[in-house]
Amino acid sequence: MKTFLEQPGFLGTYGTLGADLSVVLAVSFTVLFMLGWRLGRRGRGQAHHLVTLWAMLLMLTYFTAYYLSRQLGALAFEGREGFGGPEVLYRWVFSPLLTVHITVVSLGIVMAVYMILLGFRASRKTATERFLQMGPPRWGIGRFSGIILISSVVLALVLALIRGIFRGFTFHLFSIWLLVFSTVGLMVILVEWIGLKFYPDGERRHRAIGTFTMSLYAVALVTSVTTYFLLYVLYPPMVGGE
Repeated sequence: MKTFLEQPGFLGTYGTLGADLSVVLAVSFTVLFMLGWRLGRRGRGQAHHLVTLWAMLLMLTYFTAYYLSRQLGALAFEGREGFGGPEVLYRWVFSPLLTVHITVVSLGIVMAVYMILLGFRASRKTATERFLQMGPPRWGIGRFSGIILISSVVLALVLALIRGIFRGFTFHLFSIWLLVFSTVGLMVILVEWIGLKFYPDGERRHRAIGTFTMSLYAVALVTSVTTYFLLYVLYPPMVGGE
């Protein structure tokens, strides 16, 4: 997949295929999230649920695969190499911006997982519509935490077994995936604990954390587009792609 993502892009810039796909999908997902948010504020719960759910699932699928294949973006760990601009711009603008972007995207993945689960737990569905309901969400924090931790182990094992079928099972890779999924799971549990402290009511929690999550995605979009502009439009890469 890494080789595929490193092919020349389609936007007419210096970007790779992976970089061009990322910026286009970042814009597309953010538009879908904002559309879903607006539908929810208008009381169209089922339409909000479907648009937001599928947008989040597609986002999780693509960006998890992309960031794993790119090791969270080569420049995050390789330093100056790859950025074609001057040193002062790299040190005081690009590097901090990239750090903020990776942090926001990582947190956005955690929030996407949490909001998907909270959306099901804090709502009820009639024949044609879905509504948020007052009161604590389904599943207490103990049951919720147990499901999240077990799911983390299962997901890591399933991915390791799938890879094992095609390229051979390695315990090292399984341990890395287990660490990644467990970390995400623990952060999801932390968000649940914080939400329980401030918003015991499921309806209020969904609205409040949903607003925060949408703001997070707006920041992710701005940092993504700005990073892309600096890397692939304003300056040609020094070596390879992102």
